[in-house]
Amino acid sequence: MDLGLKGKIAVIMGGTSGVGLKAAELFLQEGAKVAICGRNSARKEKAFDYLLQFGDSDSIYAATCDVTNKEDVNAFIHGAAANFDGIDILVNSAGQSVMGYFFDVSDEQWMEQIQLKYFAIIYAIKAAHPYLVKRGGGRIININATLAKEPERHMIATAATRAGLLNLSKTLSQELAADNILVNSVSLGLIRTDQWERRRMKNAPDMDPEEYYADLAKKRNIPLGRVGEAEEVASVILFLASKQASYVSGSTIETAGALGKAL
Repeated sequence: MDLGLKGKIAVIMGGTSGVGLKAAELFLQEGAKVAICGRNSARKEKAFDYLLQFGDSDSIYAATCDVTNKEDVNAFIHGAAANFDGIDILVNSAGQSVMGYFFDVSDEQWMEQIQLKYFAIIYAIKAAHPYLVKRGGGRIININATLAKEPERHMIATAATRAGLLNLSKTLSQELAADNILVNSVSLGLIRTDQWERRRMKNAPDMDPEEYYADLAKKRNIPLGRVGEAEEVASVILFLASKQASYVSGSTIETAGALGKAL
């Protein structure tokens, strides 16, 4: 199936690892050009080298960027647009969770989550918007989590800000419709990413990875019986960016193996 992504320009915030990196890989395989960023320079270089398996250096733009820093975000997006002569797709995939109950979460951790779940997205959309409009419209895809609809007490700061991002995405889908910009969310359950790998190495370094994730799926009562893979999320991102999703906006697609009971 032709997704209509050949020659399109996808900017991925936080595309140096996990779901963002896998999405960049799939975009390149479809003939798109990609721009990725991350705070860690070494990880950015490693991601760039990895992506060369799927596209040439002219189709990949990589930069160091703190997505919570407005100046960094502006510089990255303007640089990507100048390098590729435009932007068609913006994927906001940078994210990190905070574990803790209400009285355990510090004010600083609350602010970090607000900066990451709100302002990082706000900065990126404001910077990318003129380029999307110039191309006649485009796509904005915000990566969210099932916590947005079904919070857990031990992740209160992340859940609360995720809920706000869901509301923001829905509202933007209505406001930006006049610009022919489609805004959607991909809501994740338990996905095997670098963040979960770090947790595994911290909590069970001697446990077989497959056994660890199988046990995690069982403990979390995932109906499909397994933890998801980054590629399964990236495939949904590509669908939302494709011509097949030309009338999909304001929607949230859950990629969670039927986890959760919220409608």
